[in-house]
Amino acid sequence: MRRCPTCEEEIDEHLEICPWCGRRTGFEPKKPLSEKLTPKMTSTNKRMLYYVLAGVATVAVLTGVAVGCLNRKPIIGSGRQLGVTEVIDSFVSVMPQGSKVIARFNDDRHSIYYLNSGHLMKFNAVSKMLEEVNPSTMVDDVTVYYNDRDSVSGVVEAELTEDEKYIVMRVVTERNERMPEMTQYGSFRLNTESMNLLPYKWTPKKSAAAANVNQDSLRRAWAAYQRRHASEETSSSSEQPVQPTAPQPVETPLEEQPTAAPAPAPAPAPATPPAQSE
Repeated sequence: MRRCPTCEEEIDEHLEICPWCGRRTGFEPKKPLSEKLTPKMTSTNKRMLYYVLAGVATVAVLTGVAVGCLNRKPIIGSGRQLGVTEVIDSFVSVMPQGSKVIARFNDDRHSIYYLNSGHLMKFNAVSKMLEEVNPSTMVDDVTVYYNDRDSVSGVVEAELTEDEKYIVMRVVTERNERMPEMTQYGSFRLNTESMNLLPYKWTPKKSAAAANVNQDSLRRAWAAYQRRHASEETSSSSEQPVQPTAPQPVETPLEEQPTAAPAPAPAPAPATPPAQSE
């Protein structure tokens, strides 16, 4: 309540005309409830609102791009989506020279393992990531000798087990350059599903080709030994002095022996004269 400036009667503070004297009060009229709740938008507030909306839109766009990149499947060249098998085939064609493929998985493991210069590498066909399987970083208290200038270093042997679940490997744990025969090795088994690496007592298996090569080598070695043994016997017999032997009578075949002359027939006895009669 306020007093009218003319008659000084108490009236509502929002009345523009005094009901007592009929004069204008000059009071501010009462505003609607919606105008009280909605603040007046200034140019500064409008600018701030624009910046906020622009920032939110930018963040939304960047988030969508990031999600799309993470969920994107392998795409090469023409935009056609390639399967795991095709991606692995493409990677095999660009592998370093001299690499040996140890295992290839086209299933949920979607990866390929290969050995190159003592390094066991794994390529993931989905994430396109290439990483090294290093036992020294996967097993505690294990040191692997790596030296790219040494022919014997890192992983020297690796093969896939018959159940195609594990990769067993033989690595150089300590290298003695002065006495190479004192080099120490260690064996490990890698679970290709869980990527757990544990020590393992491993005896490398021989392939059929290696067995055939070994058999051929044995046959060649045995033939060379026989030839060498025969030559030694010949040389030893030729070096022995010849002992003089007594001449042996030569037997002449019966058909070649001379025929003895027939014995002369005995002369006939003289005839006895007949007796004379007296």
